[in-house]
Amino acid sequence: MHELTEEALVAASVDVVWREFTVAGLLEQWFWPPRFETTAVVEVRELGRWEVRSAPVDMAAEATVLTFDAPRALRLGWRWAGEEHTTDVEIELQEAVDAATRVIVRHSGFASAEERDNHVDGWSTCLQRLVDRHGGAPGEHL
Repeated sequence: MHELTEEALVAASVDVVWREFTVAGLLEQWFWPPRFETTAVVEVRELGRWEVRSAPVDMAAEATVLTFDAPRALRLGWRWAGEEHTTDVEIELQEAVDAATRVIVRHSGFASAEERDNHVDGWSTCLQRLVDRHGGAPGEHL
């Protein structure tokens, strides 16, 4: 199986960043580009739903909360709408200097290197939007 790791330094506390990933109304504002008109459902409980959808581009990630340790870690069983294969997403939040948060996304279980590579840019740009949302300077994406 193939995996990827993406990291970013966000100029916000761990508690604030945790809410960005676990409050649907906040997640909708940054996870995908504005033109996607993202909607989200987040149920932070074991086997709860964690979903993001875009009607304009007909795309949805339908994840299940596998485990969580608020406000430090969230593990999701990730599946694209219409696909059978489920992958594993781990989001880890670590305190960093100057009250910032290091966000580490580990996405594993890809059937091929090509499938993994298709997700690298997606996670990279997603995390850059989170950095930008909190006033981070360009290049703070690690």
